[in-house]
Amino acid sequence: MRLLLFLSFIIATDAFAAVSGSANYTVLSGVVDAGGTRTASFNYSNDGSLGGFGGLITSSTLIEADRTGYAGQLYEVTAFTLTAASTNLNEGSSMPVYTVQFLDDGTVSSANSFAQWHYTGPIVGSGAAGTVSAADVYQNTPALVQANLEGWTASLNLWVIFTGIFPGYNQITSQLLNGGNMSLSFVGYAGTNYALDRTYNLAPPVNWAPQATNFASLNGLLIFTNLPNPTTNNFWRIRSVP
Repeated sequence: MRLLLFLSFIIATDAFAAVSGSANYTVLSGVVDAGGTRTASFNYSNDGSLGGFGGLITSSTLIEADRTGYAGQLYEVTAFTLTAASTNLNEGSSMPVYTVQFLDDGTVSSANSFAQWHYTGPIVGSGAAGTVSAADVYQNTPALVQANLEGWTASLNLWVIFTGIFPGYNQITSQLLNGGNMSLSFVGYAGTNYALDRTYNLAPPVNWAPQATNFASLNGLLIFTNLPNPTTNNFWRIRSVP
């Protein structure tokens, strides 16, 4: 006995392109093509790939992209940049920097978490998220931040700004040297004369005797050398003079 099988197909023309709606809304006809053809609306575009295993969906209102599957990862980098909100960074502070890859499909990709960071000058650290931190300086000092990724290099020139507060400012640091001399280090204002005075007793009235006058260098640092009297207490002070 022969069994005949009949298969019937019902084809509905434009089954997925009809306009649907209700009293409150209307949904226009749309097409999602998984074969690689571009479909687009005012805000979005979709580049599909066969079987839905890859593709690129972008938004024109936000710099965002959804790269689906292996095919969605096939792109070329056309430029690599490193920017910041300002090229001035106050000493002892931090600020974010931004690395961006520009791609051949017209999109961009943030690269902060992938880049390798290098820096010169008074920069003490760069976090994986792209935050740079400045050390203390004695004057406005140039610095360089550099990011490397996939053969691309981007650089950013910064100025670390001296804010007027020296580490250890207006404090005397002492060190006893060979031979009995005392080295007295002081941080003041650059280009200023400072005098070293000494006394043996702080009971009023205090009699301060001048010892020497030195000129502060460009970083505000100056050093006095003084021979203390080993038979009594020694007290020193440093003051600015004309």
